Amino acid sequence: MANNIIRIILINLAIIGLFFPVIYYGSMEVTAFQLARRRTNKNKPNTEARIAKQGVGFNPSNIYFTVNYDCQNTDVEIRGIVPKGIYWSLVAYDKYTMPLNSYLFDKTIKKDEEDRYIAYLTTKPKGRSNEIDVSASPKGLVLIRSSLPENPDRVVKAVPQVRSIPQN
Repeated sequence: MANNIIRIILINLAIIGLFFPVIYYGSMEVTAFQLARRRTNKNKPNTEARIAKQGVGFNPSNIYFTVNYDCQNTDVEIRGIVPKGIYWSLVAYDKYTMPLNSYLFDKTIKKDEEDRYIAYLTTKPKGRSNEIDVSASPKGLVLIRSSLPENPDRVVKAVPQVRSIPQN
């Protein structure tokens, strides 16, 4: 009797062990698809930066701009200003909203005397300044974050400019 109960428990655990990854990764794919569809409906890739007003992990003390990118056939150039504040970053995310290994932040970005920068998203890094390698995820989302900026109104008005450029 005890052997039968143990056998039933082991069979149930084996079934759960087999199906759990399928359910878990399947739900991640559905969520990624839904997020991508929502992003695609809001703005076309490589054309504009939009201010984000809400989202997972949203902090109202920060100002966020989002850029949908697609670097399958072109590179993307982003021009903007690094505002004075506690922290600033430009991070690319994959379809699962996981950050890529290549990113820029206020201490690493090269900028001019007026705090202007030009950043490049590419799948074929060329060694340019401010280059972000997105080859791990040629399509995704860039989040430009300004944490506790000194002049929030100025940051909101200084929307980064986005455009596709040829891959060389």
